[in-house]
Amino acid sequence: MAAVTRSCRPWGSLLGLFGLVSAAAAAWDLASLRCNLGAFCECDFRPDLPGLECDLAQHLAGQHLAKALVVKALKAFVRDPAPTKPLVLSLHGWTGTGKSYVSSLLAHYLFQGGLRSPRVHHFSPVIHFPHPSHVERYKKDLKSWVQGNLTACGRSLFLFDEMDKMPPGLMEVLRPFLGSSWVVYGTNYRKAIFIFIRWLLTLGHHGRAPPRRSGALPPTAAAPRPALRAQRAGPAGPGAEG
Repeated sequence: MAAVTRSCRPWGSLLGLFGLVSAAAAAWDLASLRCNLGAFCECDFRPDLPGLECDLAQHLAGQHLAKALVVKALKAFVRDPAPTKPLVLSLHGWTGTGKSYVSSLLAHYLFQGGLRSPRVHHFSPVIHFPHPSHVERYKKDLKSWVQGNLTACGRSLFLFDEMDKMPPGLMEVLRPFLGSSWVVYGTNYRKAIFIFIRWLLTLGHHGRAPPRRSGALPPTAAAPRPALRAQRAGPAGPGAEG
């Protein structure tokens, strides 16, 4: 009887292991199916808002308004299980004010792989859109890229660097993705995040406004130290007031 009992244990263990493997496979298939549906997929979206808030407080000096707006917008967006439109952030300021640093932190604390996550897409005009004469082709490629990745996973981040260097008219193709419609081109996109980074070029050297030209509007007063500014972009597109 003891021998029989011992001989049964391996088979019982194997059957239990087979059950666990089958359950894991079924769970993987279900997760894969949910990701293919796009709207239900969280993929490697693992937001750590306390960590982000702490890192911003420790390493981003002098940008209190920008930090407050970014954290507030992210908290409202992440805690909403069914947002009505994607989160669109516009970061603009001079070199050294923290635009790229903040965007890298957002990717790091929102996605498990950070900037290396397959759900984080970083666009540079110098690398991806170097020839303004090819803007029509770029429009088609960009629309296809955004639509395809949102179809694969609704939790995607699209980061556009150096907006001031983008070919004129290119960003128009993104307008349908930034509003509050439920579906665009057959793709549910309301959980996506779009970040636009722009340099401030309106001020002259050392923060002084450029000389006034004949017939030009009076220049606005320059701040003593230009800072990073963040704002929600509305349905009209990047940089619009939300």
